Amino acid sequence: QRKPRLSQFDRPEREAIMKRWALSTLSLLITPAVTNAVTGKGPTGVHPINDRYLAVVDSSIDSILVVDGNAAGAVVGHLVLHDRNNDPSDADAHIGGHEPLSSWINPISISTCDECKHLFITSPDTMYRVALERPLAIMAQNHDFSALNTKSTVREFWPNNWSQKYKGDGLLRMVSVAPDGSSAYVSHSKGGVFSFDPLEPVETSEKAKHAIHVGDAGIDEQEINGIHHTHSLKNLVLTSSKYVHIVKLKDDTGVNPLDDGSVTAYRLPLDYHCDYLYGGNKMTFMDTVIINDYAFVLGHPIERGIHNGVALYRLTWDEFQEQWHDCVQVAGSGVEAADWVDGTGKEARFSMTPHDIALLPSMTSHTIVVADVDNRALRYVDVTGAVETGDQTQGVSVTSVAYNEDLFMVLYKKEEPWTTLSPETVMKTDGKSYYHSGEKGIMNLNYEDAQEECSRVGIGRICTLPEIRARFARGQYPTVS
Repeated sequence: QRKPRLSQFDRPEREAIMKRWALSTLSLLITPAVTNAVTGKGPTGVHPINDRYLAVVDSSIDSILVVDGNAAGAVVGHLVLHDRNNDPSDADAHIGGHEPLSSWINPISISTCDECKHLFITSPDTMYRVALERPLAIMAQNHDFSALNTKSTVREFWPNNWSQKYKGDGLLRMVSVAPDGSSAYVSHSKGGVFSFDPLEPVETSEKAKHAIHVGDAGIDEQEINGIHHTHSLKNLVLTSSKYVHIVKLKDDTGVNPLDDGSVTAYRLPLDYHCDYLYGGNKMTFMDTVIINDYAFVLGHPIERGIHNGVALYRLTWDEFQEQWHDCVQVAGSGVEAADWVDGTGKEARFSMTPHDIALLPSMTSHTIVVADVDNRALRYVDVTGAVETGDQTQGVSVTSVAYNEDLFMVLYKKEEPWTTLSPETVMKTDGKSYYHSGEKGIMNLNYEDAQEECSRVGIGRICTLPEIRARFARGQYPTVS
């Protein structure tokens, strides 16, 4: 099929693709050009349940975590993905290791829909469905995720119509489920895209098929990785390290062309617009989210094969010319060594391994969540100013949600006190759950206040955040006044 110009899409659809996507999330995993595998151990995939709770797959502990972004990263729900009888016998020996245990799933992405009673997870080799007692969206409404750990089951999921030759080859990538459950797709780096029914995920489903082959509609990079539904649900977004392909999911009559094997796509060259930032050096990109007239892209230049910390770039959509332009760097470095630094714009630093980003569903702000793999944290990038004012970096700030504090030891250490703890109880112990007492209970301390408080109690240094939260939770702070 030929590749259409954007003008060939109807105007409402153009607007859905390129304009006024206040809530669109394009979670696009891209394998860096210097490697053909998803690397790093930590939060490899993130799925915002709502503007407060996020579902995270963490490969360092082989688990699903539900993180409360309003409570400094409190873990309020979890599920270990493998058989606990296969837990490591010596937890200490595996801390910080990058070699996967043979029985572990090694998750790299996660997705579900509002009414789905399953979570869907990919690993490089296969796909899994997690049967839930009730949808995650309902758990979030009730602020109760206890059933995730006690009443969920994990099973491998590979429909009959998916070719077995793609299973176990290490090239399976991201999964994307439409929020309304109308469709779901999985990307394979060399094979293309597979479809399935998220509301009735059975192996015999006729909806499960090889929906897009490499070579269809100019999708020929031989490295398809990222995949996500657009907010309008009219398009599917595929990404390689150099391009974004926007594939039609609804034609003028509301029919999905992919159901009939017809593929129509618009191609956006990312490196063409951004490599001037580094003197024409080649670049690779990992993920993209689009907010209003702006595309925010996670990537970095490739210099002598070295992959440094990633950066976030912004492109602007020109409605008149129907093209993207003005690629500018808004957060992170891209050329300096990987690091963990919160701050404003280019002062911030990320690790070298993030490959999944998402947009918090909020009507009042624009916050991009980066699953910062090797830093074992979620990074919140506030781009509200850059979107609302049009300024390149106005108000762009990066903060951390450091949820992973001793979670490997909590889950796998076979001695006291670890055996009596769970991720949820640890968060209550160190004070992260203070938010549940209500917003009026939140107390802010600047650096000087915290230093004075810690000196007063004889610590002799600046308190760590868990120490501050725990003291507050125990009522040991001075009066708010």
